[in-house]
Amino acid sequence: MIRHIILWILIIGFVISILPHTLEACPACKNLNEPIARGFNWSVLFMMSMPFTVFGIIGGSVFYYYRRAHNKLKT
Repeated sequence: MIRHIILWILIIGFVISILPHTLEACPACKNLNEPIARGFNWSVLFMMSMPFTVFGIIGGSVFYYYRRAHNKLKT
């Protein structure tokens, strides 16, 4: 059993050692000075920020109306 574990550790270590140390995320993002690559990066940023923006607006409006109703009940 121990021999099999040591063998697998050696195999995985060998495979990791022959893989390149730096991998690029996508081949289209190599040259970031091109207009298409910059547009692609901005579009990804926009898509990632939209759920936070939408939920933030909804949560903020719910909180605002809750506080407003709570203050009306107080007075």
